[in-house]
Amino acid sequence: MNFLSLIPSAEAYERQQLLYETMYARCNEIKKSDNFARYNELKTYVQSPEFTSELNHIRSLSYKTSKERLLEKRLREVRRYSEVKKFKKTGERSESEYVQEYIELQNKITSPSFRQHKAYLKNKKRHRESEPYLKLVEFKRLAKSKYIKEYFKIQKKYAAVFEERAQWKPTFEDLFHHERLSSQWDTKPYWSGAILSQNYSFNSEEHFLSDGKNLALSGDALQIIVRKETAAGTAWDETSGFIPREFPYTSGMVSTAHRFQMGNGRLEAKISVPNVKNIYSAFWLGSEKNMPAISIAHYCNHRLVVGAYTAGNTSSESKRLTLRSGKCYIFQLERTDRTLTWHINGKKIFECANPIKQPLYIAFTAGVLGNTHDQKLPVAFEIDYVKLSVKK
Repeated sequence: MNFLSLIPSAEAYERQQLLYETMYARCNEIKKSDNFARYNELKTYVQSPEFTSELNHIRSLSYKTSKERLLEKRLREVRRYSEVKKFKKTGERSESEYVQEYIELQNKITSPSFRQHKAYLKNKKRHRESEPYLKLVEFKRLAKSKYIKEYFKIQKKYAAVFEERAQWKPTFEDLFHHERLSSQWDTKPYWSGAILSQNYSFNSEEHFLSDGKNLALSGDALQIIVRKETAAGTAWDETSGFIPREFPYTSGMVSTAHRFQMGNGRLEAKISVPNVKNIYSAFWLGSEKNMPAISIAHYCNHRLVVGAYTAGNTSSESKRLTLRSGKCYIFQLERTDRTLTWHINGKKIFECANPIKQPLYIAFTAGVLGNTHDQKLPVAFEIDYVKLSVKK
């Protein structure tokens, strides 16, 4: 089976990420609304012991056991006394305490407040007029509203995605939308400038790394261009050191070597590679020496190599495949203290133990490793964007 057939397209992966971002933004929008704040306030209240206690108290009230019923009963008793009967008949007050009690009871029982409260106690549905119940009704109404239902529907479906995304924060990014290369990039190998006053290339390669002359910004991508042109320059040879040499090709590189170095985190870049014999495109992490280094994507002659390299340890994976010229792929490396994990368009392709503890700089390079098809040059290795996020 074709390995690439198992990997979703970059477009599909980006549509999925855009969907996640849209849903996450929608949830946050609802979450910041007054209705959602009121919903949470009421939810806290109706789930509290206070709410249950207040509503149960209202429901437990009864006219039969109320002081109002006792007062009415007492009034009927007082009416039987002769002094009260005489008072009711003649209207003449006496020193009788029963008459005074009758007057007080009669005034109290005939008052609007007494009658209102009596009616309230005799109303078997009185709890529906209470503040706790009205808050419960409001809470249920909000819970059924389309916005709150939408929020929880999204949360239920994407909770795991949101939780994972919330753990990360962006720390480095370049979308290459500007007219000039950002100052966060170097266009020379690590030791250029420190040892030499010019760029250098490795003697095993056929191209000279020009200082930015083979870089171009197309408006939405950075191009590293490999050209068929002769250039005199300096090469690093493992045996002889730096030697002068004439190169038949030119190319370029960018790195954050003296600007920014990555520790643990999630690094990804959207790239497009040329599919030309012996032309390589590389997305990698480097150090001041050849090792340690991490290949996030080294592609040449229909072979992709990813891996981690130290002086005493190599963990790598080589896959035979054809990345289509002009088609974009999103390569991602997640680096932790323990592991290194590679993805293409969101699909995991390799994982190994992390043998490297030191921070490494980000780099992109294109070049020539042998005889190539000169008539197909120039060709460009394109980087649409590079993004780095770290755990909060």
